[in-house]
Amino acid sequence: MNLPYRYDLSNTFTINRVITTLNRKLKKIVKAFPHTHFMETDNTRILFTNHGLHRNKLGKQLINCQIVTFLYSILEPKIYPPISLGWYEPQNCNHLTQENNQILSLTRNSSRNKKIPVTRSDDFLWQV
Repeated sequence: MNLPYRYDLSNTFTINRVITTLNRKLKKIVKAFPHTHFMETDNTRILFTNHGLHRNKLGKQLINCQIVTFLYSILEPKIYPPISLGWYEPQNCNHLTQENNQILSLTRNSSRNKKIPVTRSDDFLWQV
């Protein structure tokens, strides 16, 4: 957020020029970091109190509205369009067949010796 002007001082003081240069430097620093944001507030005299140092009720409400809209812009759910992928067409897959729009795998022939499954009745722990 930028620094507000000092309306309580006369124009002969250089503090307002220093504030404008500082605000420019803050903008440059914020641009260097992508995770930061710089919020510019309105520095018109109407938004300050009679003595010119603090913001009045309207100035505070405008800053609050800016902060709320900024937070809503960050927190609003972003809807991204789905990424569509192209069709996958199996090529040279002899072990797959397609029936009723479903891909089924065929049984493969194996020369490995298969073990006989152990049942509970044959296990020594179940013979109690």
